[in-house]
Amino acid sequence: MQKDLITKNGYEKIVEEFKVLLKQKSYWVKEKEIAAQLGDRSENAEYIAAKEQIRNTDKRLRFLDKVINNSEVIDISLIPHYRANFGSQIVIEDLDTNELKTFIILGTHETNPNENKISNKSPFGRALIGKNIDDEFEFNINDNYHEYKIISVKEYKFEE
Repeated sequence: MQKDLITKNGYEKIVEEFKVLLKQKSYWVKEKEIAAQLGDRSENAEYIAAKEQIRNTDKRLRFLDKVINNSEVIDISLIPHYRANFGSQIVIEDLDTNELKTFIILGTHETNPNENKISNKSPFGRALIGKNIDDEFEFNINDNYHEYKIISVKEYKFEE
């Protein structure tokens, strides 16, 4: 099975969330034990709520564990960014509207469409990878063709 790429920064965030959830789970296990001592569990709201929290936490922990174990951590500072690559911040120009747009190519588990952080596996991410400054290319979205030009490429700097 091919591993998913993830930046060092993204990996550290996922590991941190995993650790926080482990602590939260132990809290909810204790809450469930306390609630169980209050009597009838079928009508015990505290017990039912704690059980639900544990179930949701376990589900997220399994997902994060899978991400942690099936990811290849990439230090993007070691990748050249003279052309669009994993970890690059790319400014493109829509040649139809002359509008500039900025995209960041990251791993699947780091994407955020609201921040224009796109996956290296997405169709647009794959179309960008390997492009040089001044390259022009077409991209088809829902049978609409758009023409773009690469304006700049640089390493993405994460905010600490």
